[in-house]
Amino acid sequence: MIHSLPVHPDPAIQGAIAASCRSLAGMDAVLEQCADALNTGHSVGDLRGMNSEDYEALYAVAMQLYEAADYERALPVSLALVAHEARSVKYGYLAGLCLQKLERHREAAVMYLLALGQDATHAPSAFRMGECCTALGEPESARQAYEHAVALGRGDERYRHLQSEAIARLRRVQ
Repeated sequence: MIHSLPVHPDPAIQGAIAASCRSLAGMDAVLEQCADALNTGHSVGDLRGMNSEDYEALYAVAMQLYEAADYERALPVSLALVAHEARSVKYGYLAGLCLQKLERHREAAVMYLLALGQDATHAPSAFRMGECCTALGEPESARQAYEHAVALGRGDERYRHLQSEAIARLRRVQ
C-alpha cells in the first residue's frame, strides 16, 4: 500500500504512516488471538492499549494528509483507525473519502456503510454512498442513498446543503 511511495518529508507523519502499515499487516494475528475479547465488545485498539488521545493524534495525521490531497498516504492511517476503533463514524467516513478519491468506489462504499452502521443519521456518508453507487453503475442503490441523504437533510440543519445537492443528483440518476 505505502511501499511504492517516497518517504514523507515530515518524520512524525512518516512514522505514523509506517506504524499504521505495520499495524494493519499484523491484524490477522490479533484478530485470531483476541477473538473472544473482540466478541465481548472490545475494539482492537482497546486490546492494544490505545486511548482517545492516540486515536485523535492519528486522525489529525490522516486529515492533514487528506487535506493535502495525499490520499495514498492518508489511506493506511485512516484504515488503521477503522481497524482499531470501528465504532467511530468519522474514521470510517475518512477511510471512505480516501478510497473514493483513489477511485476505489466499492471499497469506499463499504466504509460509508460501516459509518452508517454506526450512525444511520450521518448524511455525508449517505451522500458519498450515492456517489460511489453512481460511479459503479448502480443507479437504484445510488437513488436509495441520495434519498436517505435528502431525508436526513430535512431533519438536521447541518445537512441542508447536502439535501439540496442530493436532490440535484437524484434528478440525474437514471
